[in-house]
Amino acid sequence: MVMAAFVVMVGLAYMLPARPAEAASSASLSIVPKKNYVIEPGESVNDKLTIRNLDPVQPLELNLRIIDFTFTDDGGTPKLMLAQDAPQTTWSLKPFMKVPESVTIPPNSSKTLDMSVEIPANHGAGSYYSAILYSSGPPGEGGNVGLSASGVTLVFTSIPGQVNENLVIEKFGAYTKATANKKAGYVFMTADEPQLLAYTLKNNGNVTEAPVGSITLKDLFGKERTITDINPNGSLALIGQSRTFTSCIEVESANVDFNGASSPTKSCKSPGLWPGYYTATLEAYYGQNGNRTQELVKTANFWYLPWWFVIAFIIALAIASYYVWKIVHAIRRKFGIQSKRTPRRK
Repeated sequence: MVMAAFVVMVGLAYMLPARPAEAASSASLSIVPKKNYVIEPGESVNDKLTIRNLDPVQPLELNLRIIDFTFTDDGGTPKLMLAQDAPQTTWSLKPFMKVPESVTIPPNSSKTLDMSVEIPANHGAGSYYSAILYSSGPPGEGGNVGLSASGVTLVFTSIPGQVNENLVIEKFGAYTKATANKKAGYVFMTADEPQLLAYTLKNNGNVTEAPVGSITLKDLFGKERTITDINPNGSLALIGQSRTFTSCIEVESANVDFNGASSPTKSCKSPGLWPGYYTATLEAYYGQNGNRTQELVKTANFWYLPWWFVIAFIIALAIASYYVWKIVHAIRRKFGIQSKRTPRRK
């Protein structure tokens, strides 16, 4: 939580209004990165925004603005719609939110601001979300923001009721992270030991979804291991998004020191897979409160063939072929069997 409080997503000074928001850490601004609410139609929520100025010398002057956002790709980076005349999305929370327009925070101190979300009566059920943009200095041309201290708080609101929930599995299988030489992606045959299994879901409904469930991994001899949490971070598939969720086959826990505080972290470690053919089965569930829980099932296969195994297999195959030839040749000599040859022409 300490680390998350310092993670902010900002628009670069030269970025276009529809460009993705890139994650950054401001040297002087500490904010809450995410807010979640469940609000019935005709009701409202009054909450607080706590903003901290980490600079020990300079005061922090911030402008606050509510903007919409969408997604950039199948990951979790939001695409901020910074332009003043940006079209309002169908899931926009802007008409229902209120925040102060500006705030000044003295050096090395914090302020708490009032914010509210009010849903009109008879409003339809579904998911709605927008972002609170914090920027130092006035917006530039095209809605760009200053970089000295900027960031966003993503605000998600769920309105209960009968909604359209529709997740579709697009892909599932072994997954490799991005490196300097290749992009992240699914693999069917790999020489590197897989540490991740992933699944891509397309959200065709009108609510955000956070799937839960398990993945069972089985080797060629029937030995099984189970991943019990397929969405450990509670990540969301936004409306209309194809979102890829990744899960470690084996998880390693550790504590990280950050600004004098210890924070638990989890990462993938070597699962100790033997070379061979593997079968993975995904059982995922989703559903908003008051709606029917729905299940998604998918099976995928992959080969793990490290180079040392391939080389050893080729050598073993060559040795076996040689001894088979020796045995066959010895049998032929013992029983006087000669191979047929084409007679020579005189």
